Amino acid sequence: MTLPSLNPIPADIEAHIQRLLQNPGDPDLGPWLVELIQNSGHMSTGDDMRWRLLCMVWLTAEFDVEQGWPYLMWLNMQEPVMSTHMSQILIEAVDDYSAHVHLANWIVEAEDERLKTFFQDFRPIPAQRRLPVLMKALLTQPTHPKTGVWLDIFCQSTADDKSQRMRPWRLLAAGWYASAYNPPQGLAYLRDMIDGAARLSPADNRLLTEAAAEANGLATLTQLIADCPNDQVKTTLADFGHPDLAAVVETVLTNPPDYSHLADSVNHAPEEVETFKRNLACLEQAGLTPGSAKLLDLACGPLASQTVLLAAAGYETLGVDVDIPPGYLPLPGVMSWFKRNKYKSAWQETTDSYYATLAQQAGVKLNWGKVKIELADPTRLKLPDGRFDAVICHDYLQHAPDVAGLLAEAARVLKPGGLLLADIRPYAGLRGAGEPVDPPWGHLYPAFIADTSQPLNKWREARFKTAIASSFAIEQWLPESDPQAQTLLTPEVQATLPNDYRSEELTCRIVRVAAKRK
Repeated sequence: MTLPSLNPIPADIEAHIQRLLQNPGDPDLGPWLVELIQNSGHMSTGDDMRWRLLCMVWLTAEFDVEQGWPYLMWLNMQEPVMSTHMSQILIEAVDDYSAHVHLANWIVEAEDERLKTFFQDFRPIPAQRRLPVLMKALLTQPTHPKTGVWLDIFCQSTADDKSQRMRPWRLLAAGWYASAYNPPQGLAYLRDMIDGAARLSPADNRLLTEAAAEANGLATLTQLIADCPNDQVKTTLADFGHPDLAAVVETVLTNPPDYSHLADSVNHAPEEVETFKRNLACLEQAGLTPGSAKLLDLACGPLASQTVLLAAAGYETLGVDVDIPPGYLPLPGVMSWFKRNKYKSAWQETTDSYYATLAQQAGVKLNWGKVKIELADPTRLKLPDGRFDAVICHDYLQHAPDVAGLLAEAARVLKPGGLLLADIRPYAGLRGAGEPVDPPWGHLYPAFIADTSQPLNKWREARFKTAIASSFAIEQWLPESDPQAQTLLTPEVQATLPNDYRSEELTCRIVRVAAKRK
């Protein structure tokens, strides 16, 4: 670890402290913190006092009680219990440096009786306005042991806060703690909030969903619940992660019709065409021909490219997703129809060039009259068993919050022996965290707070394969390497990554899968 010189104290000392908190137990930090506290005695502004107090607590709790204790006592007027004024300064410092989890663990792990007494009335709970940012940061590593300690303290410390503004965050913390750390205790926190009910009410489920969405944790929490081995947790949170489709429509049509996020979709047309041609070849090889085979494009996405192209090729294809083109949203009443057309026009204006490029490169004529798309929860389809000859799942499994649930639905709606065609971008690969990261594979580094641009379920290739094999006979499993990743993966880079990742896994761009329902 590179430590900045403290003679003089650098002007950007706050930035250095923020960086060093990513690895707060590094043994070199103890002497450095002592020197920093000694050299900063003349700094007494409010901003300086916050980071100085945080560093005093850091030194005392993490490294050396005997060296740090006199500084704390001097600042606390020799009182053994942290004063109210000092508590206010410390919680501001913890907010400034997002050090809530560190402090929670220092408090819980304190063995010295002086420290236990000092912290006895202090709780590292942030201001309510800071909760979304903190929760979002923690959800990048949602099963880290240190996060569990903070969640437990948060649930305990907010138990008496019955305000509606705090309720969504209490539900999120308790549900997260129950599904990822301590099911019995987490359930106790939840049931205290819901008066012992066996299942969240629709109103509470909506509050939980809104909090998780604000913290960018919908997919993560859904996956944690799906993976939880405790059936009571799954029952209590059974409706979480399953969208209210009527509310989805209302949300779309309440916001302005802005589809600018689709403006660069034309750049992805060549890849979509390549996938379409590969799907066509696999369908033909399986004896599934246009005019007779029924296809499901599961999680078709807002552009539904495979639905549109396969329909143009003559296949009876249904695309389903929660995010679909606005022209296919189900609406009650004539006035809603007129309102939807405003969104449809804005969507067409943004995507016309994309579909023109798609058709030209695929060599087909798009026939929108035959395109069928429905708003649906991909893990709770209102479709009969055994309806389809093939299910296409393109570029979604790595985003699916409930992979097992999605695959179970795919198997249910397929005929026996029906074909599953899927591709997966595993999290370990260079592009597994969304966009290329700097440093390469930074999303795999063991730092406590990671920065991942997209919430992925972090499944590795072997786990995907096991999940698919539970309902399907895998006929093709083809990993493809990324040339850029192969160039960047030097021995020096690989030495910084977890040693259980093979180079083949780290450089895998995509896995192509063909399987048949058992």
